[in-house]
Amino acid sequence: MKPTSIKTVCQRQVAKVMFRRGMSYAQQQDYKQAIEAFTQAIEKGYRCTAEAQVRRGISRIQLKDIEGAIADFEAIITAAETQSVTPKNNLPVAQAYHYRGRLRQQSGNEAGALADWSAAIDACSHYHAPHYHRALVHLSQGLHTKALEDFDAAIQASPTMAIAYFHRGNLRHQLGDIPGAATDWELAICNDFSLEAAKQKLERIQKAAYDAQHTEVLSAPLAARGLTVKVQHSGAQLDIHVHREVGTGISYYALPDLIREHLVPLHLADVTHFQLIGHVGDVNRPDWRQSYDLYKGQPCPPSNWQAAISTLFLFPPFAIPAFIQAAQVQQYYKKGQYIQALSASKAVKGLCVAGSITLGFFTLLPLGYAAYDSMKETPTFRIAESAEGSTAPSGTAQNRPYHEIFKN
Repeated sequence: MKPTSIKTVCQRQVAKVMFRRGMSYAQQQDYKQAIEAFTQAIEKGYRCTAEAQVRRGISRIQLKDIEGAIADFEAIITAAETQSVTPKNNLPVAQAYHYRGRLRQQSGNEAGALADWSAAIDACSHYHAPHYHRALVHLSQGLHTKALEDFDAAIQASPTMAIAYFHRGNLRHQLGDIPGAATDWELAICNDFSLEAAKQKLERIQKAAYDAQHTEVLSAPLAARGLTVKVQHSGAQLDIHVHREVGTGISYYALPDLIREHLVPLHLADVTHFQLIGHVGDVNRPDWRQSYDLYKGQPCPPSNWQAAISTLFLFPPFAIPAFIQAAQVQQYYKKGQYIQALSASKAVKGLCVAGSITLGFFTLLPLGYAAYDSMKETPTFRIAESAEGSTAPSGTAQNRPYHEIFKN
């Protein structure tokens, strides 16, 4: 093997330094300096010429030098095609195909772009970018199955790619997979909290599910009266639209109690009022509109003072928060905050139960240990008693017979 000269080693080190300098310039968005540094790295024999050419091509794209960028990418592609054996997972070659595909798409050559992205995937299957962009084209062409497969591959290659989750969620929603769409939008937000479009879509889908759930709760009891219903959640209020055909009799004064009968047990924490809106036939103008307190007439939940006082004697550390919660029950109820009052009442009970369980644990622990100790061949108490007896000096009263003690 021919030894490497010092000059060659120094030149390689300089090439490496120039490549790193080019990367630094590119991060600073100083693309002109980055291009010069990458060029010097290539001329001085940087060991991964293709990587330097890709970076130079990307920098040229930023400076709108499309011809120069294409020249860099095609040089990499040509060099790869001339090799007798194409290496697998060749990321620089995959990047060259991908960016050339992006430029072809921008110029209107969609078929050429798809061909380049397919070649990029063949060169490096775990490169996420061509999967993602090919999925968008498939989506625009109505090829939903292929688009979904590419989105899946892009996410598998890059599990934090928020935009891929977002578009896959859109596609799933379009295909009727509502739970899958909601999951994808949640993951998109988790990976990029600034993705407002995903937040809005997720909020709308959650609201629609909420409205559908409560519409279903009221459908059967109102259908028995010849009415159809649609519930819409708006802030702390539910808008309950009831529809009846012309000629169907109805007493709007009796409906609020019927609605409360079915909604109050749900304990809707974010709802305090509901608005009843009546519609007749195809008439646009409602014939009834009135707001009601959802929890009107509900008795005040018990404060459970007796339980709190019992906890004071059983386990005082839990008694203090129990007293605080018990004192808040009446306050919440007077303010019209029924759900908060109910939660405080339940909290008192929970603290009392926790205090009893804790007391029982600390009480039974020594009893259990005593029972376990008594089952041993030599209980701990007897061992301690024997040890005390063995410490007495020989000849003392402890070791002498009784008749000798009294004899003296």
